[in-house]
Amino acid sequence: MVLNKIDLCRDVAPYLREVAGIAPGVAVHPVSARQRAGLAALGNYLARGQTAAFLGPSGVGKSALINALLGAEKQATGEVREDDRTGRHTTTRRELILLPGGGMVIDTPGMREIQLWAGEEGLEETFPEIEALAEQCRFSDCRHHAETGCAVRAAIARRELDPARLDSFRKLQGELMYLASREEQSARQYEKLKWKKIAKSVKELKKRPDKPL
Repeated sequence: MVLNKIDLCRDVAPYLREVAGIAPGVAVHPVSARQRAGLAALGNYLARGQTAAFLGPSGVGKSALINALLGAEKQATGEVREDDRTGRHTTTRRELILLPGGGMVIDTPGMREIQLWAGEEGLEETFPEIEALAEQCRFSDCRHHAETGCAVRAAIARRELDPARLDSFRKLQGELMYLASREEQSARQYEKLKWKKIAKSVKELKKRPDKPL
């Protein structure tokens, strides 16, 4: 997780704590593309032969960070609008850029949403504290809403678990369920199409008794 534009913030610590609460265990790097501060930490992800991509909304400074890593103003950058504090799409296409140290970075257009593509294992790794608490719930299929004996909600009541973490867990869980249903639907459609082709081939062969099956 990269927090850019720390030169515009007097105290970065509260934001670091906020991010740590949302994504515990994830490395957070405060940087300033304008002042070339904190960039050494990003270099660890961009060693020779490694490729990384900057993802985030318009205006967060992805292109500016790449320019700072390059040491040259190669990528177009733009200012954030003062009226709504959002940025303009200065990057209009994906581009693979070779850095001086041998690593490569992909500059992408601003994204409003990034969808997941992972299984239940990924969810468990992202929310280990919720998974640990869920094992203590009274019911194995507890959804952590209003069920009796829910250890997750009990931890929230004791202020041992941030409610925002449970909200994020539910949101990502719902997205994974949606993706799984789409994948299952695609598999059914594939099987249906496959057997339709087989049936058509058999039908054509029956019309030609001289050709062996």
